This record gives sequence, C-alpha cells and structure tokens, in this order.
Amino acid sequence: MTVLSVLYEALRGKKHTTVPPREISLAGALTSGLYEVSQAMSTPAGDVQRSFDLIVSASASILRVERCLLMLKTPGQEYLVPRSIAGVPRGRQFDKYRQEIHDNVFAQILEGGEGMIISEARLGPERKLLRLMRRLDIRGFLAAPVKGDSGVVGILAAATPLDGRQLSDADLKLLSVMANFAAVALENAHLVSRLDRKARRIAAILEISRALNEEHDASVLFQLIVDRATELMGASSGSVILIDKESGVLRIEAERGLGEGVKEAMLLPVGQGITGWVAKEGKPVLASDVRRDPRYIEANPKVRSEMAVPIQWRNEVVGVLNLDHYEPEAFAEEDLELLGAFGNAAAVALKNAHVLGEEGEKGA
Repeated sequence: MTVLSVLYEALRGKKHTTVPPREISLAGALTSGLYEVSQAMSTPAGDVQRSFDLIVSASASILRVERCLLMLKTPGQEYLVPRSIAGVPRGRQFDKYRQEIHDNVFAQILEGGEGMIISEARLGPERKLLRLMRRLDIRGFLAAPVKGDSGVVGILAAATPLDGRQLSDADLKLLSVMANFAAVALENAHLVSRLDRKARRIAAILEISRALNEEHDASVLFQLIVDRATELMGASSGSVILIDKESGVLRIEAERGLGEGVKEAMLLPVGQGITGWVAKEGKPVLASDVRRDPRYIEANPKVRSEMAVPIQWRNEVVGVLNLDHYEPEAFAEEDLELLGAFGNAAAVALKNAHVLGEEGEKGA
C-alpha cells in the first residue's frame, strides 16, 4: 500500500487502518517538499536565488537526503559554481576534490545530458569513485542535469540518504523533476532580465534622442552617450574616441571608468589596437577574450572583453565608441547592435556641432 493510499483510507475513517510511522514520515517530507516547490514556482522571476533555495531545500526534503547542491555554469569559470546548498555543505572537502569530482562525475553529465546514480551497490569494480565518495563522506550520490535552450547549464546533486537506503532510479527521476523546476526558474529569470534590459535600453535611447535636440555641446553629448552605454551594458569602462585628421591619432573625447590620466595618455595611431582597427576598417568588433585577439593592445591588464563600433559621418569614419569588461564573454551580439545605435547618436552629435559651428561663422 502506498503512502497516499494509506492516508486516503485513514481519512475515510475505516476501522483497523493504521499508518506506519515511517509512512507518516515519508508523507510529511513529501508534503513539505511539494509546498516548497509551489513557493519556488510562485516566487517573482526576478528573485531567482530564492527560487533556487526553495527548490534545493524541497529536493532534500522529498528525497530525504543529508545534503543537496545546485551548481550552474558561469562565464569565465572553469568549474560549475555552487548557487544553493541545503543540509551539510562539506565545503572544504568539496573544494579539495573539485577537479576530481568534475572529471569523474560532472563532466559526463554535462556532455551526455543524462543523470547519474553512484552507490556502493552500483559501482562494482570501479574503486576510484568509491574512494572518492568515502573521502567526501558520501553514502550514495545522485546528480541530474539542469537543461536550458543551449544544452546542459548546470547540475542538481543530492547525497547520503538519511535512512541509509540504496538510491534507486525512482530517486533519480524525482531529482530530475526538481532539476527541471530549477531550469524553469532560471529561464523565467532570464526572460525578466531581458525584458527589463530592453526597457532600460529604450529609455536610454529616448533620453539621448531628447538630448540631441536640446543640447548642442558635442562634449556634453559624448559624455552622456558613454555614460549610458557603460551603464546599460554593465561595462567596466567606456570611451568616445575621435580621429585627429592632422596627426592620424585616436584621441579620447569622453570616458567612463578608465582612471585618472588615461584620457590624456592613451594615444593610438589609426590601425593599431582594436579601436584603431575599427577606425581604419569602419567595421564593428566583438572580442569575447582580448587575450586571444592579436589586434588587442593592453592598456589595462584587467580587461578581458571588448567591443567597439565606428562613428561615421558622411560615409567617413570619424571616431570609435568602445566598451571594455573585466570578464570574458561579457558582451553579446545584441549588445554590439545597441552600441551601434549609440555610435550613430555620437555621429549625430558631431554633425550637429559642425553644422551649428558653420552657421555661427556665417552669421559673423
């Protein structure tokens, strides 16, 4: 008789029906876990961490395990990054054997997209994993992939049943369901983030459009453009750079985050560096890792990502709008497209300043 059927008979009031204490314990764990899942899925998508915490806690309750851990891929990180932990984390042991765990367990799941059960009963002659489990003080281990549109984006793992039972395929199916909930929470958070980002971008473009009509000082407009571009893309630094026609050198006209003295000291000939290449070729560049781009000239050793677009006026490249980031793969193609829109605004600002300057000369 299942837990639910026993409870059903008890609620109907049948005589001589008793619910074994262990069944009551299982039903309580299941009820508690399902409640936490419902809370996780009703949590606002912007609060993804709370959803993760509730899902991991529910997984530990439903599976009746000592600990549960959610790990996700993170740009710039070689290994999966823990995002939520329930139970006893055993952090020092996990960190100590991180590479061995990754190579022998997680790498297989990330590549194959299938869950895994590791227990003494299932290992057989595979003594290496058995020794690893003992070093980690684990008695039975489950892991299920967290899948997104691009493939496996993380792993939900559970270890050491509290009742000493052998983990089964049914346990893995339950954990896989919970991993799917984590994937939904992550996707919802990404969707909300994208919508919020689009709203902020539209607001910034409207702000710059109004400024182009109301403000005629090009230097003020350049600063506004680089400020908003840096904020929206989460860049570490940004700059508006114009070409000095007489010297053929790129000069920074407005910047944010470059540091004291960089604006005056940073002078690159057209054709050198990523910004110099953009100035010469008139094409945008998205460098996911500047260390692998032969065009890059180091100005700040912390920079790992860079993107730049040409500022064009009358089919002539007159400057470059550039953003940097301290993390690799920090920018996407959609960021480059938006930066192009900011570059067009910079061109309009330059054009307006030139036209107004000419009118002023004529009036004199």
